[in-house]
Amino acid sequence: MEREVQHDPQVLEGDDDVPRQPSGDRDPYVPEPGPGPGERRAFRVLAWAWIPVAVVVALVIWGIVA
Repeated sequence: MEREVQHDPQVLEGDDDVPRQPSGDRDPYVPEPGPGPGERRAFRVLAWAWIPVAVVVALVIWGIVA
């Protein structure tokens, strides 16, 4: 497959002193369609991690009140 090479780059001229090349046709950032299997598992574990935190907070509050 041949790659097209631009020998004389097209440069836009404007009010500023810095020559700039025109933007590409596509946005270079394309997000992934969704979380992968490892990410799904990590968020599930993160949800379960709130339970021990809530227990510790409840024990601290109970210790302060009692």
